[in-house]
Amino acid sequence: MNLSVGWIGAGKMGEAMVERLLDGGVAVQVWNRTPAKCASLVERGATLASTPAEAASHEVVFSMLLDDSGLRDLIASETGVLEGSAKVWVDCSSVSPVAAQAASEAAAAKGIQFVSAPVSGNPGVVRAGRLIFAVSGPETAIETARPFFDVIGRAVHVVGDSNQASVVKICTNALLGVLMETLSEVAILGEKSGVKREDLLNFINDSAVGSPFSTYKTAALVNLDFTPTFTSEAQRKDLRLALSLAESAGASMPLVAATESEFDRLVTTGVGAGLDIASAIAQVANDSNITLAPEH
Repeated sequence: MNLSVGWIGAGKMGEAMVERLLDGGVAVQVWNRTPAKCASLVERGATLASTPAEAASHEVVFSMLLDDSGLRDLIASETGVLEGSAKVWVDCSSVSPVAAQAASEAAAAKGIQFVSAPVSGNPGVVRAGRLIFAVSGPETAIETARPFFDVIGRAVHVVGDSNQASVVKICTNALLGVLMETLSEVAILGEKSGVKREDLLNFINDSAVGSPFSTYKTAALVNLDFTPTFTSEAQRKDLRLALSLAESAGASMPLVAATESEFDRLVTTGVGAGLDIASAIAQVANDSNITLAPEH
């Protein structure tokens, strides 16, 4: 495979996605605000770019950034992504539809095709080759980027020709937050009523309402392992994006609003600050006057 690509952003998700590309024989030039975070990728064969513009010297450049402000900074920088020679810019960040649209318009002004391509999964899912993309943008640009999607993940869902992919991502992560809070609440209800968390969750996972997510999070809830794969802060950010989108669209989201309040409390009280979203169970336990212990 003689593919090459530029990559901007080497956080936990970006790092895992670049690893997939390198393992798939793709030549990757990577940039990160903190260059030291690229060290392991360089050891695996990536080359280091000195600026985002240098990373964008390939036909296709990807970005995986933290939030809207990171995307805005990338656009505004004098050595940013739009100052390179890339023809297609694929952004995989979880950002608002407004930010995605602004990036698309800024790219178009420079003659660059913009593809919004947020993902569903965590670094472990990426490394297992099970990541999925929600993609929107010009059809030609999506097809140009498809070989890279195929190396990184297992499925590409084309959902529109503009910023619709960011809406799909926001809706999905809003649901994720509600599910995590609900799993935590029913696990505590079961425990206070004499049922082991593992027994309850195993039954749920085998029922019609079970899901890959509930199955995946069972070990964390049973063993109280809150090593972050998706932090409480990131979940709160995505819930707030959903509520902002709902306000602008005139949609009612009372459950999401209640869940955002719980995740805000989870972060601000310190109970789940910096921890995985499964730490929501610790807050529910505190509220329910129960002391949790790992079951194994």
